[in-house]
Amino acid sequence: MDVFFQELKRQLSLKRLLIYILISITLAGLWAWFIVGGATEDFMQTGCYKGYKGKSAIEAAAKDRNVTAGEMTEDKFQRGCDALLHSLKGEKDSDIVMSKDLLNHAVYADILVMQELRLRNMRGESTKDLLHIPKDEGKHFYENEDLYYRNYIDKNAHNQSEKTLALSTWDNVKKPYIYYSGFKEWDDGIEHMMIFSFVLMVMVGIFAGPIIARDKENGMDEIIKATMKGRKSLTTAKIVIPWIMAFIIYLCGVGVYVILLRNSLPHDALNTSIQVSGKSFFPYNEGELIKKLFIFGAVGILTIASFATWISSKAQKSSRAIELCVLTILGAFIFGIFININAPIMDAIKILLPGGVVFLYPEFVELGKFPMTTILGKVFWMPSILLIVSGITFLLSTVFTALNYRRR
Repeated sequence: MDVFFQELKRQLSLKRLLIYILISITLAGLWAWFIVGGATEDFMQTGCYKGYKGKSAIEAAAKDRNVTAGEMTEDKFQRGCDALLHSLKGEKDSDIVMSKDLLNHAVYADILVMQELRLRNMRGESTKDLLHIPKDEGKHFYENEDLYYRNYIDKNAHNQSEKTLALSTWDNVKKPYIYYSGFKEWDDGIEHMMIFSFVLMVMVGIFAGPIIARDKENGMDEIIKATMKGRKSLTTAKIVIPWIMAFIIYLCGVGVYVILLRNSLPHDALNTSIQVSGKSFFPYNEGELIKKLFIFGAVGILTIASFATWISSKAQKSSRAIELCVLTILGAFIFGIFININAPIMDAIKILLPGGVVFLYPEFVELGKFPMTTILGKVFWMPSILLIVSGITFLLSTVFTALNYRRR
């Protein structure tokens, strides 16, 4: 145990620890400031809140929209439909004449337009004159929602078992939906959690990458070999210390980031159904989605810590180890965020890349990819597959690190 704490003290000196903590907290503060300070509100590009920015924009929009917040009943949707159609003076967004009634029902009108877009795409119809939605669209909102999601599931499910599970999940979504003003900023905050997690994973890779490789460069390897127990006594420390650092970096980074957002953005908005801001048949609200994304982010960063340590146990130079770690993280980020090729091989690469769990989970929740698969006749949720693969990567990296380090 003494050897463990000696190595912990060597790798995590007070100065080095403070640098990583301060960088994480500073980035969290800047990221939260970017989300809150850069917030703008609008409706159909009309510039109705043109003079507001940041918290003032959020508060101005909330003053109008929270009049109709809470349960999104079909009566409210119909009033939003009426307000939108009454305000139309032409075919374009710029032809909308804003009214107090439309400001109060802006979220409802916006959702109805987006639903109309999805329905037309589903039917293969033209999206011209999209703002001219049917006069009774609001009265049939949930009926149309059910039609859209059942059609989506029917087209994308690979078999009856997947279809049954997906439909039961959709049936568990609370209806009427719930919304409170400020959910748009929370959406932005959730999206940026992925990008921020990528930056923190790079920090973990830079820390863990050279943890073993550097010993050979600075002569510590020879000293370790000369001790009574040699590498065997240091194996646990070399494996566990990157986990500790990853945990600290993630808590001081994403943890502080979420706390700052909770203290800056409307708290009620966390109760908003995720269906309000995009398509999904998962029965979550914004608050639940943040918690789940936080967990998946923690899994991703711990996996990177373990993987980077394994790379370090194989590399001859610390700089080479860092390069390989950063390239792996960058690859997971690019494949997860920017590459959208519908091919099984590409999907497999995305899933297998260490850290990819952070970037792929939201894609399945938002139905960018159908979130189910069947293996040997059993249906699995893709988020569960992501966790299983990450767990296997974590365990294998740990085992191979131990084996490589002892015979290095």
